[in-house]
Amino acid sequence: MLNILVVPKKESRILTALLGGHRVDIFGRGESESLLQKIAGNHYDTILLEENAGLLPSIKAADPRAEVILLGGEVDAVEAVRKGAAACFPSLDPEGIRKSIDAINELVEVRRETTELEKELFDRYTFAGVVGRNPMMLDIFNFLRRIAPYFKAVTVMGETGTGKEEIARALHSISPAAKSPFIACNCGGLVESLVESEFFGHVKGSFTGAVRDKVGIFEMAGDGVVFLDEIGDLPLSFQPHLLRVLQNGEFRPVGGGRTLKARCRIISATNKDLAHEVKEGRFREDLFFRLTPLTILTPALRERKDDIILLSKFLLKRFCRRTDKRILGISRAAQGALISYDWPGNVRELDNVIEQAAILTQESFIRLEDLPLHVREGRDKAAQVIKPLREYVKSYIETVLRRYNGNRTHAAKALGISRRALLRKISAYSIYCPTKRAHLR
Repeated sequence: MLNILVVPKKESRILTALLGGHRVDIFGRGESESLLQKIAGNHYDTILLEENAGLLPSIKAADPRAEVILLGGEVDAVEAVRKGAAACFPSLDPEGIRKSIDAINELVEVRRETTELEKELFDRYTFAGVVGRNPMMLDIFNFLRRIAPYFKAVTVMGETGTGKEEIARALHSISPAAKSPFIACNCGGLVESLVESEFFGHVKGSFTGAVRDKVGIFEMAGDGVVFLDEIGDLPLSFQPHLLRVLQNGEFRPVGGGRTLKARCRIISATNKDLAHEVKEGRFREDLFFRLTPLTILTPALRERKDDIILLSKFLLKRFCRRTDKRILGISRAAQGALISYDWPGNVRELDNVIEQAAILTQESFIRLEDLPLHVREGRDKAAQVIKPLREYVKSYIETVLRRYNGNRTHAAKALGISRRALLRKISAYSIYCPTKRAHLR
């Protein structure tokens, strides 16, 4: 059964009889709201529009899902269909209209089934609040399940904006510490002279400005998790103090005489190469090994483009829940632009773009023109640039090697070629092959 809106020039009994068996709403002149407001506020599967073809673009903008059938008037049928009409009848054609309604009914059923499938996929690929169906993300989800009951220290590595804190929160939520606090601390934003107080607390009068006792994040966390964001920016002078907590599980508030036990688990995150920081003398090697018995590498969004639409819908739903603004989805053209763009700011940038488009759109769908210019231009450039086959092959091999952490044997098996053949291609294409980094040291 379809939900049909009829916008008549004059009442037609024949037309009303054709729509028997469906829910029919007839737009009248006495309506308090405009036609476009009515369409945007109610989802109509079909709109029968008599002798008013000029409204077609506005109707499709108000609700791209509505299938419009044009009836009567001087209409160019080919041009009308090109602009989005499902069918066009210059004169009343009962049999043609009936067939068009039946075809739309089948289309709507397919859409409903597709929506149900999408919901199932969405539920299946949402792990503790993190969305992803890319194989690299599924591997991370599986790894989190394995380590959740046992970990004491984990480091999450990846570019800025890849969702390192979301991964940390997901791990906390499935661990035995789930009912205890998750305390986040941005190491890059700490004043060096106050780092020890921030981590371990202080007692009143221990230094100038200490006008009352302060509880540090390690004591505040209790049996929960301390999340140390941007651990690579932790001042070198404080690193021995953190190392002592990791080694002995003990700390002392600044100016205090009693030693406290740290019962929390530690998840650190960084967008830096900590091994390189150790070589450069900016990070202690012993602390590096204490923080990284387990490591997780979060992929950049450009490496998991198959997740972009899933993520976009997730972020849009979250925005709508938070603001109560009713936006039904993202148009095909806008989806194409989102996929084509390279997202240097990763998931954080995608979140900002979706929020901006959702705020600005005046329609029930995010359209291409609602997206920022640089995202739309990325789509145009992607359509114009045709790379040589060599570059696609090289890029694909590099992606597979990253997927298997530089393990050439596993990568060759995934590519369906021998290890020797892979080594030849690495040499021929001058491919940088990352060193093998296992999750477990």
